[in-house]
Amino acid sequence: MRRIFLAGLILAAGAGIVAAQDDAAIEESRYNTRYSVAVIDDATFYGNASTPIPKTLNQVLLEPTFSVKYLSRWTFSTSVVGTETAYKDNVAQVRVKETYAGLSAADFDLMAGRKMVRWGAGYAFTSAGVLDPPRVPTDPGDRLNLNEGRDMVKVDWVRGSHAISAAWSTAELAREGMIVRDTTAFRYNVLVHGFDMSLMAGNDRGGDSFGAVTFTRVVGQAWEVHGETTWREREALLIGAKYTTPNGITFIGEFYTPPNIAYYRSISMSPLAGRQHYGFLNAGKTRLRELPGWKEWDVSGSVVTNFDDRSYVAIVDASRWFGTHFSTYVHLEVPGGKRRSEYGAAPYATATSLGIRFHL
Repeated sequence: MRRIFLAGLILAAGAGIVAAQDDAAIEESRYNTRYSVAVIDDATFYGNASTPIPKTLNQVLLEPTFSVKYLSRWTFSTSVVGTETAYKDNVAQVRVKETYAGLSAADFDLMAGRKMVRWGAGYAFTSAGVLDPPRVPTDPGDRLNLNEGRDMVKVDWVRGSHAISAAWSTAELAREGMIVRDTTAFRYNVLVHGFDMSLMAGNDRGGDSFGAVTFTRVVGQAWEVHGETTWREREALLIGAKYTTPNGITFIGEFYTPPNIAYYRSISMSPLAGRQHYGFLNAGKTRLRELPGWKEWDVSGSVVTNFDDRSYVAIVDASRWFGTHFSTYVHLEVPGGKRRSEYGAAPYATATSLGIRFHL
């Protein structure tokens, strides 16, 4: 009798464990969560400064991210970065990069909150990315990842190869110092004969209306070409290409010409300078060689130039991983050109950044 009771108890316990595992599996299928934490200590050293500026800039960054999806319909995501900067003074601040909630129903996706939206097709430049975070051509990779999204309500409709987006972004919640306006924008995206094309239109409150066309086309297995044309008071044009060699070296080149209006003008550019013409060339490789001690290295080099005043910035990046959580890097910028040119006006001859990154 005891054996029968014990056998029944074991079977009941086993059934309970199986049921608990099934419940856990069901619960896990309902919720899909992701999280990460990154810590960066970055020190920049300025060489041969032409003005009495501090020669060292040190920044410590802490960036936690978290996202959850429920029943493949409801989503919530947040990304915050805290920085402590030591330059002329010690300054600590917290930036909310993204915090938004979304709902997917049938062919519609609704999102409200602060989110990174990238509508532009360029790597170093963009004229059509009306809701994109700012792109600094001398630092196209945004190596410290400090860009913030726009506060908006956006709805997307997707069916087959067609997608329509409508967004309204407010400037009321933007961090002090960000130059943004209330923006209403629409985008139609379609895939036609291998061309990923987008048509955009919108208006900045208190400013002019705008329209844009972008395209991206993959040619074979090695080439990708892209371009943008935008009308905002006057036309802006971007054309570029990316090529990847069989051994994994990637080349990116872009030509960009914006009108000299307030929306596009650099802070170091005169309103009388006229239309500007820029070039960008990058060559880089991840996993330098498929050999121990080499595959942990990533290297790249870039040149950004202003063809009109013949100024330029040369950029070199190198990083190395130690295990799966730690990496170190070197970032070097060397500006050149006449003292009153766009890039030659930099108050230093070199800017060398050394950093260590922890990622979990």
